[in-house]
Amino acid sequence: MFRRLEKGLPKDPIYPTDLKGLGYFINDEDEIRNIENPRAYFKFFLTKNERHNCVQREAMHEAIRNIISDRLLALGLEKIRLPLGAAADQPHLPIFVSKDLDKKKHVVVLFYEHTQDVGTFAHRVIGAKGGINEGSAVNLVKYIQAQAFSKDNTDSPGIILANTGQLRWWVRGKKAVTQTSWYSLPQKSAVEPALRFNPLRNSIPGSTTTYEHVETIFNTVIKTMTAPDSRLFIIGVSDGAVQASAFMNANFATWGPRIDAFAALASYFHASEITNPHFADFMRYRARIYVQSQDPAGTWICGEKGDKKFHVDAYGAPVFSSGEPYYSETMLIKARTQVVDWFKVVAGDEAYGNPVFTRIGGGGEEEEEEEPVDAPAWEKGEWANGVGPWTDRIENSQDALRFMIADAQKNPGEGAAVEEVEAAEETGEAE
Repeated sequence: MFRRLEKGLPKDPIYPTDLKGLGYFINDEDEIRNIENPRAYFKFFLTKNERHNCVQREAMHEAIRNIISDRLLALGLEKIRLPLGAAADQPHLPIFVSKDLDKKKHVVVLFYEHTQDVGTFAHRVIGAKGGINEGSAVNLVKYIQAQAFSKDNTDSPGIILANTGQLRWWVRGKKAVTQTSWYSLPQKSAVEPALRFNPLRNSIPGSTTTYEHVETIFNTVIKTMTAPDSRLFIIGVSDGAVQASAFMNANFATWGPRIDAFAALASYFHASEITNPHFADFMRYRARIYVQSQDPAGTWICGEKGDKKFHVDAYGAPVFSSGEPYYSETMLIKARTQVVDWFKVVAGDEAYGNPVFTRIGGGGEEEEEEEPVDAPAWEKGEWANGVGPWTDRIENSQDALRFMIADAQKNPGEGAAVEEVEAAEETGEAE
């Protein structure tokens, strides 16, 4: 029987974290191209070895993160750490906010997908046709900064870019990473299993889950860094939209008076899960849902009760096309101007309410009679105490994390793997 010693294992690949070192450059159209072949975009399948490909991709993502960060800072945003006051070597994650946030009368808050780095929208756009600004928050920030949300206030809205993706703390690297980055962190060899997640060492206080991060943004960032009379405009994408919806549903008595509008893209939080009648009214009159559709961005699809004919669920708010038929990560890229322009309309009318939309049919076909939609729980009088399926899911998720932390505290040495990782971390050999 034979075995390979550690010193005989293949070394973990290392790639430079700048575009030039990786063999790429930015052309005149802001697209990342190959230096040797300027017609070629980023190539993920560099070798037949998955570890090499993933590590190279992470190096490219690091280079892109630095570029996006520099551009957002150049636009007048500042990067701050959460929890507020955390030191650079303490568990924290970065978010971007306007420098003069406390002076803004209108504030746009973005909760993006839970799979992306802060400021990153879609690598399929950043690393291909479209370019860095188009595939990131840069163009969205530029467009928002070019707007004035009311005649009385000529200043542009403030901006908060939440960070729903980088929720894991890499001890050795002293930075927050996404789940995708976690699998590509440096290892002792190229054949090691992924680093084991330790909730005690690798969690970030106040952002252990996407929902908890949303809570922190509202209860810490917005509460302490914005003017008390400022108006909030919320954008949520995918899980960011779902968790923002769940938070507003549970805390609408506190935050409802300040929220002017809510745009949810690729959301899967449905009308049947709304337990707060006041939030339900807000969704009906001050919210809009954007879904995958090949129709032009901003095209009305159906009302708040959904449409069986178009296979659209009931979201409790009117539904519009995002202009993107396939990928949730590119929906805001396609629909950003429609979302911000609608925010501007809402801000200019204190009595705004979503108008009644109708579809002008063609072809003379007789329309099918709509089947009755199951009434939301709040209309039935259920969950009067605000407890419903989403509350249960959130509590179960947080209970599970608390159990993991408590278990780790009671049994810090459970399993040889944990002992080896923690011992190695102290010597700088592991994360």
